[in-house]
Amino acid sequence: MRRPTTNQRNFYRVDCPVLMSQRTVGERVPRGVTADSHFPDSEHFGLLRELRRLDHESSHLLHAIGEKDRNVEAYFGHLNRKVDVLARHVASMTPGLEDDGEQTVSLSEGGISFHLDEPPAPGTVLAIRLTLLPSWIGLALYGTVVAAAAGERNVSVRFEHLQDADRQILARHVMQVQMSRQRRSRGHPADNLDRE
Repeated sequence: MRRPTTNQRNFYRVDCPVLMSQRTVGERVPRGVTADSHFPDSEHFGLLRELRRLDHESSHLLHAIGEKDRNVEAYFGHLNRKVDVLARHVASMTPGLEDDGEQTVSLSEGGISFHLDEPPAPGTVLAIRLTLLPSWIGLALYGTVVAAAAGERNVSVRFEHLQDADRQILARHVMQVQMSRQRRSRGHPADNLDRE
């Protein structure tokens, strides 16, 4: 299902579990300050994010290698999975991640809707840290509150100044969630959302 965002672009939106924390920043996105710097354990989280970004940026190279030699592609694929195992272990030991609450959010590459006991006013800029599950991909993003009310998912946020790599990671995650649900609906319960 497509739902319009405030800038009239359409994005696929899915309900999915994440680990999430957020900090109020102010009325505008600060210049030259990354979103993850608003969290005390940004060094560990930044390492996880950089590992995932490198993997994402090299995926087209792995595909090109596979067109020439399947054995080399398989070997590099195994190396990637080893790095994934290490990254997940680091994630499980990252200080502060255990404080990020797990909740089911409504997510697209354009924004996110979630619950807060005390929702901020529309126009408020938030720094948001997301860990996508079950892949443990970490993202730190800025967003502007576009709507706040009472209810289960009472805060709607539009992402601001997304880097292209982060946008692609979000789009890919949304697509994987959709594909996983389609497989389950067709009677294929075994899916590997955590495989990138």
